[in-house]
Amino acid sequence: MNALLRGAISGAIATVPMTVPILAAQRLGLFRTPPPEQISDKVAWYSNFLPERSEPGFTPVWLGAHLGYGAACGAIYTLARPVLPGPGPVAGVLFGGAVWGVGYLGFLPALDLYPAPEDDATPRTATMILAHAVFGIALATLDQRLRLRG
Repeated sequence: MNALLRGAISGAIATVPMTVPILAAQRLGLFRTPPPEQISDKVAWYSNFLPERSEPGFTPVWLGAHLGYGAACGAIYTLARPVLPGPGPVAGVLFGGAVWGVGYLGFLPALDLYPAPEDDATPRTATMILAHAVFGIALATLDQRLRLRG
């Protein structure tokens, strides 16, 4: 299997376990709106071609954006993996942290899609760091299993 396709598949699938800590924190009342939902709402608001949501929860736009971003990050992981140190889970946590940093410290606040960590609630920031660590571990594990299957 092509490495980029393998990474994209792994990344899309890795968004599922990543979502668990996000939804758990929301259910515990640590925050109301999960970041992927808020980001997709902002994109819909800024663009005039995406429909705005009438009620909270999963939507095709939210889900598609989350899976698509995970797939893109997974493909990038396969390119970055040769230079990431350590075994799969270590490399995955490092990569997941980098994905969080590039997004939440970089382009999301710069594009006014999501507040910078210092402007966001601490529980939501901590949850997203944890979620990206889970994403990285799941991504690395899935990528390795698919690579070994040939």
